[in-house]
Amino acid sequence: MAFTGRSGGRTYVEPVSDTTIPAATPALPSPSHEIVDHVSEIRLRVRAGSLAELLEEAGRAAAQLQLRGADATRGTWRTIEVSAPDRAALLADWLNELIYLAEAERWVGADFEVDSAEDGRVRARVWGVLIERAPALLKAATLHGLRVDDVPGGLEGQVILDV
Repeated sequence: MAFTGRSGGRTYVEPVSDTTIPAATPALPSPSHEIVDHVSEIRLRVRAGSLAELLEEAGRAAAQLQLRGADATRGTWRTIEVSAPDRAALLADWLNELIYLAEAERWVGADFEVDSAEDGRVRARVWGVLIERAPALLKAATLHGLRVDDVPGGLEGQVILDV
């Protein structure tokens, strides 16, 4: 079985106009990610209902780029902890840790279970696979254009990835 992103490309959450749902209770968006290619970089936009889901979805997006359809049926679990000064920096540092593990250990995280996530710290169990060659596509998550914003029903993050 090959790994494919759970969200699979672009997913948008449309506003709910049904009058049976109170306006004060916005529907939580399904976690999703959008990958936009640019010269020597990729812009990743991630949407989710919570910080934990946002980090899980960002991990799935990185795996989609790193595995590029490679077999992801045999793997191992590990615990990953990352801390940063705020939630935007946490998004970049989380992705940079995943990129480092892929480059240094040839281990690509493919499934994510965040145990705890706060504005400056994440602890997660990550299932990943060993690959024959380190994926050269992703170099680093940058601070340029980095943001995590509150949006109705959750969070939206954006990060530029050097390729």
